Amino acid sequence: MSGGTRSGRLALLGAASAAAVVLGGCAATAGASATPSPSRSASPSASASPLSTPSPSASASPTPSGIDPGFVPALAAIQMVGPRLGWAVGSHAIFATIDGAHWTRQYASTEEFVGVDFISATTGWAVATRSLLGTTDGGRSWRQLGEPHSPIRSVHFASATQGWGIAGGSEPQAMHGWLIPGDGATLVVTHDGGLNWAALDGPPNPQTVCFNQAAQGWVGTTEGVYVYRNIEQGQSWSKVLQRPDPQPGLPQATLIQCAAPQALWVLFLGGSSATSHSPYIAYATVDGSSWKPVMKEAMSEGQILPSVPAGPDTYPPSFSVVDTSDAVFIGDGPATNVAQCVIASNGGATLRRTGHIDNAPETFAAAFVSVTVGWVLTRNTGGDYVIDATVDGGYHWSQQLAVPPTSAG
Repeated sequence: MSGGTRSGRLALLGAASAAAVVLGGCAATAGASATPSPSRSASPSASASPLSTPSPSASASPTPSGIDPGFVPALAAIQMVGPRLGWAVGSHAIFATIDGAHWTRQYASTEEFVGVDFISATTGWAVATRSLLGTTDGGRSWRQLGEPHSPIRSVHFASATQGWGIAGGSEPQAMHGWLIPGDGATLVVTHDGGLNWAALDGPPNPQTVCFNQAAQGWVGTTEGVYVYRNIEQGQSWSKVLQRPDPQPGLPQATLIQCAAPQALWVLFLGGSSATSHSPYIAYATVDGSSWKPVMKEAMSEGQILPSVPAGPDTYPPSFSVVDTSDAVFIGDGPATNVAQCVIASNGGATLRRTGHIDNAPETFAAAFVSVTVGWVLTRNTGGDYVIDATVDGGYHWSQQLAVPPTSAG
């Protein structure tokens, strides 16, 4: 779940305090695009019978070990609907802004929220570790919706009624605005705004999902990216991008954000890490067929795609898709102790380094509504989880909200 605008969808942020520092800009050009060979399979239509009904109470029920994430930050995910309206969620609370600058706690709970998805100024959903909430009045009131037999990890809605999600899976982890399951998750769909969910056949081990229209969407899995189509005979899916650095037996994740029916940005992360270096590779497509390798972690991915430029720093960044051509990547630098901002333009062909957030070695998500205006969730040296914002493309940052670590439970 992620993305700064409605076209980019879910926007997530991480916690950290911000002191603005200006860095000189520089541009880099990515290497040639990669086009893997697709494979295709088909499945019968999903069952129309629901897997669940809404629970009467918002209280969570106990679940076995391995079902819940081990940690959820006080600020875990964010989405902006334009430059003024936005929501951020985390451990035990939903926060909102109506002016893009001041945030208030809109909803308090004993649950831990891991994702948020709004399709308008009024209609949205908040994903908790053991429940799904919905609102039709901009968050002034929230009601509990249904879930499949396994907990929902993330959702992505194309309309007030039609939505898709990832459910179940083992050992989920919060990663830059998504709750990413390990093996065994299921693709699910709702036709009534989240009251009832049905399982869909699809590629194995789905982790992220993104639909801009009912006919076609995208599914990120441990092994790559699939295009997913709803056809008259049922559903079909075809692998369109193979992960370039598969490492069986090691945890790996695929984060995706769609900007249009044929446009997608991808961040592959995970695998064998070295001291202060963790693998990641980003890709983009504007037409759904030609893929551009955008950036990578230079040391751990040094032998893979050698002509591709380095990303912001040595750990996977948060990112937010602005439109089909532009996205913003920021973070993560445990060794440098900053969150470096890089703007990718022209479908990922051009990279421009701007500024960075001081004392912010880790980000949790980012939401940009343009290449100049955006928000990032980080954590400052005092331990507070923070929303930092920029209006000049990341050259300067200001703190808008700080949540103490005790709020994360």
